[in-house]
Amino acid sequence: MNIQNVISLFGGLGMFLYGMNAMGDGLEKSAGKKMQQIIEALTSNVIKGVLVGIIVTALIQSSSATTVMVVGFVNAGVMTLGQAVGVILGANIGTTVTAQILRLSDIQSSGVLSFFKPDVLAPIAIAVGVGLIMFAKSKKAKDIGQIFAGFGVLFIGMDFMENAVSGLKEMPWLADAFVAMGKNPILGVLTGALVTALIQSSSASVGILQAVAASGLITFSSAVPIILGQNIGTCITAILSSIGTTKNAKRTAAIHLSFNVIGVIIASVAIYSFNAIVGIPGWDGGITRGGIADFHTLFNVTNAIVLLPFYKLLVRIAYIVVPEKGKKNDDTHNLLDERFLQTPAVAIAQAMKAMVNMMDAAINTFKDCTDLVFTADKNVASRMEEIAENEEVIDIAESDITKYLVKVSEHDLSEEENNTSSGIFHSIMDIERIGDHALNISEIAENMYNNDIKFSSNAVVELKNMIAAVEEIMKLCMKAYKENDIDAAMRIQPLEAVIDALKSNLRQYHINRLSKQECDINSGIAFLDIVNNLERISDHCSNIGMAAEQRIKTMSFDPHEYSKNSDAKNSDEYKHLVDEYMSTYCSFGY
Repeated sequence: MNIQNVISLFGGLGMFLYGMNAMGDGLEKSAGKKMQQIIEALTSNVIKGVLVGIIVTALIQSSSATTVMVVGFVNAGVMTLGQAVGVILGANIGTTVTAQILRLSDIQSSGVLSFFKPDVLAPIAIAVGVGLIMFAKSKKAKDIGQIFAGFGVLFIGMDFMENAVSGLKEMPWLADAFVAMGKNPILGVLTGALVTALIQSSSASVGILQAVAASGLITFSSAVPIILGQNIGTCITAILSSIGTTKNAKRTAAIHLSFNVIGVIIASVAIYSFNAIVGIPGWDGGITRGGIADFHTLFNVTNAIVLLPFYKLLVRIAYIVVPEKGKKNDDTHNLLDERFLQTPAVAIAQAMKAMVNMMDAAINTFKDCTDLVFTADKNVASRMEEIAENEEVIDIAESDITKYLVKVSEHDLSEEENNTSSGIFHSIMDIERIGDHALNISEIAENMYNNDIKFSSNAVVELKNMIAAVEEIMKLCMKAYKENDIDAAMRIQPLEAVIDALKSNLRQYHINRLSKQECDINSGIAFLDIVNNLERISDHCSNIGMAAEQRIKTMSFDPHEYSKNSDAKNSDEYKHLVDEYMSTYCSFGY
C-alpha cells in the first residue's frame, strides 16, 4: 500500500462521511415537519418509543443524533427516562439502515438489478441531485436534490475506500491482525469501539468495515467482535452531549451505554458458547458487505427484543451509575437546549413550547395585576414586588427565545421552518409587551390604593367585563399555538373587534358619569388608563392570533398580506362570532 493509496483512503473516507451527512441533512429537512409530529406523538408506551426511535433515526441516518436529541428532551423535561429507553432501543435498530443501503455494492446481476449497482446508480444520483440543487426553484426540491447528491457521493467515497484498501490483502501482518481479533474477541471489541468513538458514528464505522471486507481480508470471526464494539463506541456522542446537563439527561446517556454494553456481553456469551459447543458454519470464512449489514441488523434487533422487557431495570442501573445526591436542584427544565439546534425542526418546536410557557406566564401576571385593581390592601407593596419579578421572567424568556431563534436561523431552514420561526419571533415581542401593559395596570392599582381612589359600582362591573374578555383572548392565543387549534385562532380577531368596541363604549359611559358627577377626575383618569392598557393587550393578542392563524392554515407568515385580506371579516362565521362575543361582554345589567 503506497502513499497514493493512503491519500485515496482518506479522500474516500471524507467523501463517504460527507455523503452520509449530506443525505441525512436532506432527509431531515424534507421530513422536518413529519419528524416533529413523530416526536410529539411520544407517549409513556415504550413500544411506541421504539418505533419513534427507528423512524427518526432512519430519517436522519444517525443514531448518535437521535440519542443526542433524546438527551436534550430529557434535559428539557419533555421526555421521561422510561420513554427515553424505548427511543434509544429503536435508534440502534434505525441506524442499521445505512449498512443495508451500502450492501447494494454486492449486486452482481447483469439484468434489471444491475441498475441498482453503485457504479451505475451513484453517477445518476449525483447528476439528478446536483441538477435539482442548481436549477430547482422550490426549497423542497433542493432538499430532495441534496438527498440524491449525498447518496451518490456516499457510494463514490465507498468505492474510493475499497480501491485504496484492496492492496492491504498483500500485507500478511494485517491479515494476521484480523485473525488475532477473531481469536481474541476483546481486542476486536475494543478496536470497533475505539474507531467508532473517534468518528462518532456507528454507521460510518460499519461502512468502513464493509469497505475493508470487499478486499477479502475480514473473516466472519473477526467481523463479529468489531461490529459488537462499534455499538459500544457509538455511545460516546451521547456521553459527551450529557456533560453539564441535568442528572436525568446523564442517566439517559448511561442507559444508552448500559444497553449496548449488556447487549454486547449477552451476544458475546451466546455466540462464542454456541460456536464452541456446536460450531458456526463459515466462522473462519470471508464475509461480504451484506453479511456485515445483516449481522449488524440482527444484533440490534435481537438486543432490543431481549432487553425491551427489562427497560425498567435499565432505568434502575442508570440511577446507580448517576445517583441522586443532595438536593434535587437540577430538575430545571431547559426547553431551549442547544442540542436541538442540529435538528432545526425540533429546535423550532421547542422554541414554540417556550413561547407557550411565556404566554402562560403572561396570563398569570395579567390575573395578578388585574386582581390588584379590586383587592389592593396593606400588602400591596409585596404583591407589586412579586408581580415585577414575574414580569421580569417574561422579559428574560423573550431574550432567551430570541437568542435561540437567532442560532436556529444560522442553519439552513426550509421555507416552512423560516416562516414558523419568524412568527414565533414576532409573537414573543407581543407577549413581552402584554407583560408590560399588565405591569402598568398593577402600578395604577397601587396608586389608587395609596391615594384612596375608588371606582363606582358600574365602573367595577364594566372593568371586570373587559378584563374577562381580555383574559379569554389571551387564553385563545395560547390554545391556538399549544394545541394547533384553528378554531381558537379564528376566534381571536372577532373577540378583538368586540374589545375595541368595549373600549369605545366604556369611554362613553365614563364621560356620562363625569357629566353626572357620579365619579371624580382621579378615578376617571385611572379608569381610562386601565381601559387603554386592556385594549393594547388585546391588540397584541390580535397580532399573535394572526401569526397562529397563518401558520395553521398556510404555514406562512406575512402580516401585511393578512391585513390586506378583508374577506374574513365579511364572512358569516366572523359576524356570528362578533355577535356571540357582543352578547357576552357588551351587555351590562344596569
